[in-house]
Amino acid sequence: MDLLAIDKEGNLVIIEVKRDTTGSNVDFQSLKYASYCARLTPADILEIYEDYLRIDTPSTNAKDEMIEFLEVDNEEELNNILNNIQRIIIVGKEIDKRILSVCTWLYENNIDVKCVTIKPYKIKNQLIIDTDQIIPPYKLEDYYINKKVAIKERKIRVAEDVTFFLQKVDSFINNRTDYTARYGGKRDYFKGHRFLNRKWNFVFVYKKDRTASIFVESYKKQETDLIRSIAEKYSEELAKLLGYEIELSQGSKNTDLYRLAVKFKFKPDQDVEDRLRQYTETFIKFYQFIKEKANSMPYK
Repeated sequence: MDLLAIDKEGNLVIIEVKRDTTGSNVDFQSLKYASYCARLTPADILEIYEDYLRIDTPSTNAKDEMIEFLEVDNEEELNNILNNIQRIIIVGKEIDKRILSVCTWLYENNIDVKCVTIKPYKIKNQLIIDTDQIIPPYKLEDYYINKKVAIKERKIRVAEDVTFFLQKVDSFINNRTDYTARYGGKRDYFKGHRFLNRKWNFVFVYKKDRTASIFVESYKKQETDLIRSIAEKYSEELAKLLGYEIELSQGSKNTDLYRLAVKFKFKPDQDVEDRLRQYTETFIKFYQFIKEKANSMPYK
């Protein structure tokens, strides 16, 4: 196959690329590769990734990188999420009409397939790439997705109030702070990106019983040593600053993981806007405190 990728949900993505017109058999090729990939175990996938890294970045640990990319806590969760679904993307300068017909039928019958045209243009010394998603059309994609969800009940259901709350938190972080994060809408938590050039992440949690927390975590010893040092020296100062309980905890399954968390206590009659204000204001104070203390402490 031309390219094999993995998305943020742990699904394998088979990408077939044709320089000109796709021809009339690329759909069969893609399905053949997808059927092969469907049999790959998590161990097989890690082995493929290790082979790739051995050439590109031999010092990188494949399993650790995969755990971080998929935002899971340990190898057991990694194995549960990897390769539950296979996706297909067909790319070419032009897509054969027969391929479009077949892919439309596949997509409408719950096979995750996309057809994308890519056309390069050279303008002076610049290369401009024009892309267009043909199947499914952008305007109809949400319709198809909603239709699929209605037909096939989701395994994981997140309460609407949880989704609303975390989407608002996501928007605040990305638009009002210098930190970045992404909420996928499928869980009652989401993880932000690295910060301070370290393998640290902030994690944002809001559950259906309206309990909430924010924590900074890492599973790298060099990083967790620093988190533990901050907790040991400054937990009381941090708790006084934020007005909430501060807790340092170790992962139950992945014992290399450490989290320094602030735990919220909302009032039963508190409206959602007030909760959001309380949550986001606390994050800013928490983030600045961790940033300041981390930069002031020795780091090897």
